[in-house]
Amino acid sequence: MKNKQSSRFAGLTLFVSAVVFCTVFVFATTPAKAADQVYVVVEYFNVKPDGHLKYLEAEQKIWKPMHQERIKQGIIVSWNLYAVEFTGSADSYNYVAITTYNNPKTLENPWNAEIPAKVHPNMGLSEILDRTNKAREIVRSELYQGVAAIPSIPFADPANYIQVNYMKVEPGKGSEYEALEKDVWMPIHEESIRSGRTVGWGLWEALFPRGAGRPYQYVTMNTFSDYSYALELSFAESFKAIHPEQDFNEIMKKTNEARVIERIELWNLIDYVVK
Repeated sequence: MKNKQSSRFAGLTLFVSAVVFCTVFVFATTPAKAADQVYVVVEYFNVKPDGHLKYLEAEQKIWKPMHQERIKQGIIVSWNLYAVEFTGSADSYNYVAITTYNNPKTLENPWNAEIPAKVHPNMGLSEILDRTNKAREIVRSELYQGVAAIPSIPFADPANYIQVNYMKVEPGKGSEYEALEKDVWMPIHEESIRSGRTVGWGLWEALFPRGAGRPYQYVTMNTFSDYSYALELSFAESFKAIHPEQDFNEIMKKTNEARVIERIELWNLIDYVVK
């Protein structure tokens, strides 16, 4: 039976400012091991035009030190905060936070009840939540499972930019799609990283929420150290180097039949915590 403090702070997942690191940070552990299973909580936030400074202050001065303590205690692996590029008043969110775990038990109880008081002894929990809730609105939260990533053991620091691709895959076709990504495209991404065009790649499968009404079932991410690379992304040369005997247009046709790109976004790294 869970103690009252654990139950109380399990609800804080809705308030925590939790996709590489680049994708690469997703596979970090303490120390990182390629065999570890990784779970990713992605939270989408909306901040009003006049509230960005207050929001970032809440994230960086209040929540970031608590995330550092969570890492120290082995509860989480990493925390990253991104701004979503090219958003406006019609968009439902403009910031995204990612928290990674490698233990399902810590997913169930992601907070030690003593952390807020330990990190902020002069600030009560009600003040923390009040300042946070006034700074932003949480739009939704999603849980993913890591399927594959390059590199499997990440760099110490995440990359500055991520191209996030939301993939719609027909029911029952998930295994086929994963095989296509890992067998055909993963070597291409490895070549792209070797050539310096990208610095990382990852594939996540959505766990919750799920159902027939979900608009996408997978997310892939390409990560960049330089903004210009995100605007010039092309895998044609890497494809030729890895699959010289295959036809690029045929592979693209097969890929498009396996999934539909529901949406593509560009995220800019704001802050992060890793061990």
